Amino acid sequence: MDKDVDKKEERTTQGNGYLGALTREGVVAFLAGKWVEGIGEVYANRLVDRFGTDAIRVLTEEPAKAMDVEGLGKTRVEVASESLKALPYPANLLAFLFSCGLNDTEIGKIFGKYRKRTEEVVTSDPYGMVEDVWRFSFFSADKVGKRLGIAEDDPRRLRGALLTAVKRYAENGHLFATPEEAVNLASTFTKCENDKVRNEIPYLVEEGRLIESRGGLYLPVYYNAEKEGAGKLTELAATPVQPLPTENLPEVSEEGHHYSAEQKEALGMILSSPVSVLTGGPGSGKTTVLKGVLEVMEKAGKKVLVAAPTGRAAKRAANLTGADATTIHRLLGYRQGEGYYNKRIDTDMLVIDEGSMMEQVLFDHLLQALSPGTRVVLVGDVDQLPAIGAGDVLRDMIESGTIPVARLSENFRQGEGSLIAAGARSINSGEIPESDPERDFMIVEENSVKGIHDRILRLMTDELPSKYGINPWEIQVVTPQQIGPLGARQLNIDIQARINPEGPALRRGATVMRLGDPVMQTANSRERRVYNGEIGRITDVDTDRQILKVEYSDGRLSEYSGSELSELVLAYATTVHKLQGSEVKYMIFPITMAHKPMLYRNLLYTGVSRATELCVLVGEGEALRYAVGNSPDSTRNSNFKYRLREGQS
Repeated sequence: MDKDVDKKEERTTQGNGYLGALTREGVVAFLAGKWVEGIGEVYANRLVDRFGTDAIRVLTEEPAKAMDVEGLGKTRVEVASESLKALPYPANLLAFLFSCGLNDTEIGKIFGKYRKRTEEVVTSDPYGMVEDVWRFSFFSADKVGKRLGIAEDDPRRLRGALLTAVKRYAENGHLFATPEEAVNLASTFTKCENDKVRNEIPYLVEEGRLIESRGGLYLPVYYNAEKEGAGKLTELAATPVQPLPTENLPEVSEEGHHYSAEQKEALGMILSSPVSVLTGGPGSGKTTVLKGVLEVMEKAGKKVLVAAPTGRAAKRAANLTGADATTIHRLLGYRQGEGYYNKRIDTDMLVIDEGSMMEQVLFDHLLQALSPGTRVVLVGDVDQLPAIGAGDVLRDMIESGTIPVARLSENFRQGEGSLIAAGARSINSGEIPESDPERDFMIVEENSVKGIHDRILRLMTDELPSKYGINPWEIQVVTPQQIGPLGARQLNIDIQARINPEGPALRRGATVMRLGDPVMQTANSRERRVYNGEIGRITDVDTDRQILKVEYSDGRLSEYSGSELSELVLAYATTVHKLQGSEVKYMIFPITMAHKPMLYRNLLYTGVSRATELCVLVGEGEALRYAVGNSPDSTRNSNFKYRLREGQS
């Protein structure tokens, strides 16, 4: 084929179906990528210039022809030809998916899911992939559908859009979408009339791909988690537990703390209830009550397990209570890609800390592993940021009215006259918090992104260390988002350059990790016994062997090398979401209208409430007022509380 082939949309006349939908760009991307050895982008372009989209067939069936292409030669062609023949999947199918504009990650997910069935699925109903393939969007499926010639109003396309709409609601924390919500969103995806889209709902329900219940359209996984979870929790709550001597509760904790009347009431309620909730704001004494519960249970010879939704939260729970604590995933024996191995959890009481972070599906797995007679205590602050996953377990349990709830309202965390907890409460009430430059909560006004940025650096390196004798490394910058000049990524680079600019270091991508830097683990590691979100400090860097060592708060040393370095990020600055479930002594929090999409009251409240000794808000008064006043309806679509009221199973 001549080199003046149309390079935009040239297609082969060979075969039908997807073979007729190969593009020049798709074939080049396939041949130049990881699937074919010995080619690369330059030679892939030369091959397609010569043979068009027939280049794959030529390399496979007539490799001698390809040897005439400038620079290829016999060895390179033979290597490419053999690698094509050794592929576990049809080469033309891979090239077709590249021709649709999909990337390597998406294509890898598709083949990983369907394997030998990929060709059948892709050609018969590509829109089914939005249901089966993790984080595969309707718009990616639509690229395939359009190249296959599927019409705009084809039922397969409309059903795929509906599934994506319900899935989108789940990704935003909802257990279901109402039919109208799903139809409206799917119509925007497809540009088709609402009525046409709505007509496809009964078919999806009949096929079991969506479940219609209590006014909502559910993906099966969320329907099952909600309904089964409500049934199991109702069963646990209705099963009598062995009485404990609640009439003789201790007046003073083992640490010498006198329990308040409110705390004693909470202790008695929790110890006498099969299922209960302990809630309250920052510093309200939740940990003190929890330690009292553990003390009574231990004296009675009862086994207690403490768990939390994240590794960092579990670490904090262990530090505060003195009990062994773990993540819920680890408690359930979760293995990536394989599921949960522990079907039964043997304990007299299960305490779940940071309950606001609990998502519905995980909660259901946990409940199903418990035997009737197990006490369950959910501990958390309902005004904190909700779970990243779907559901609002803590709020639903409280609002159901079926679970005993102990609410703590006093403030014990900071000393007398502290403004941090008072500031958090003011924010939560929609009021601007009181600031005092001589106390532990202050607001420093700066009216530009650059001004905020530069003031943060001065506060860290000069103002706070001079005034309070704080080591700069002890100060944690907490920001609403990752990106931008005041996002965690850029602030980490700039703070590092200011306070730790020299010394032995290793580079991983764009990140330089230097001796002395604080770093955060970004994935749970069973082997290291380090949880996602834990912060340590680099204590040794071996540039010759490309190895560094990190010491964590309990003295554990962990060694990282090669690709393992990708598990670490700098931790001078972090996001509110990453901080949730833990505490910091000294906090700087930038607040700017540049972060407007993230400026919500509950996010600011969550951040401020994590500081224990000093909190400094740095930024624009307008942004602070906006965040404090920005508390839109955060209700998530959930029927969990209604099912609890009805005891549904």
